[in-house]
Amino acid sequence: MTKDNVKDKSSPLVSVIIPCYNQGLYAGEAIESALGQTYKNIEIVCVDDCSTDNSAEVIREYADRHENVKFIRQSVNSGVCAARNRAIDACLGEYILPLDADDIIDKEYVGKAVEVLNSKPEVGIVYCGARYFGRKKRRWKLPVFDKNKILFENCIFNCAMFRKKDFLTCGKYNTNMHGGCEDWDLWLSFVEHGFEVYKLKEEMFFYRKYNTKTRTDYADNSLDSILKNLFLNHINLYINNEEFYDRVFSVQKNKKKYRRLFNIFLVISIVEFIVIMLLLIKG
Repeated sequence: MTKDNVKDKSSPLVSVIIPCYNQGLYAGEAIESALGQTYKNIEIVCVDDCSTDNSAEVIREYADRHENVKFIRQSVNSGVCAARNRAIDACLGEYILPLDADDIIDKEYVGKAVEVLNSKPEVGIVYCGARYFGRKKRRWKLPVFDKNKILFENCIFNCAMFRKKDFLTCGKYNTNMHGGCEDWDLWLSFVEHGFEVYKLKEEMFFYRKYNTKTRTDYADNSLDSILKNLFLNHINLYINNEEFYDRVFSVQKNKKKYRRLFNIFLVISIVEFIVIMLLLIKG
């Protein structure tokens, strides 16, 4: 560990967890951005998910040089949800910040997020403004968070801070979200458990854009399956939401951008209703 990374024992330990699959070219930048935080009580837990490039070697080199960098190697490729879950199971931090191996964070992000969680026990998720870098260099304009809106469109990127105990209460990352949007699914679990969300005004998360397709792009191609799983994972959240029924049964709204989502929800709702009625009849 370098002198600049001496831990402050009076502050909560933050675990920055970095899953990695074939990101040897960029993993060092992600780790460096975590090591460079002004908030010093940090451990960095990196999980290599059986990469076929030099990712493991890059991470191991950092782990050898910095005692607060931990290296875990998966025995089989298990996907980002399992990798993140394993990192969080192994970490010691009270607070968790997921960071993908090809993204980076501003040096002030961890400290500012910790201040919020320390002072606001009702808050379960802290995130910030964001920018694209790489192929695109501009502000990432996410929708403003709203407890109703997030049911229909994700408002929070994956690199948001939360308490480990709250994460465990919410059931971890759901491994049935193998097609993507596992962060959206997790945030719905936080909303379902009544946690508040806080957004820092500063742009402190930087999301890399490529010339080739990313995991997010592939998620767009399997959106029907993803939305179906979101609904089934959080069916009580949806069926107890008034706006859900308004959107599903509004012919005008069904013609707009969420038509595919509404159609999926409508079909599943009808099936669930039939199953409930059959169970009631048999009972």
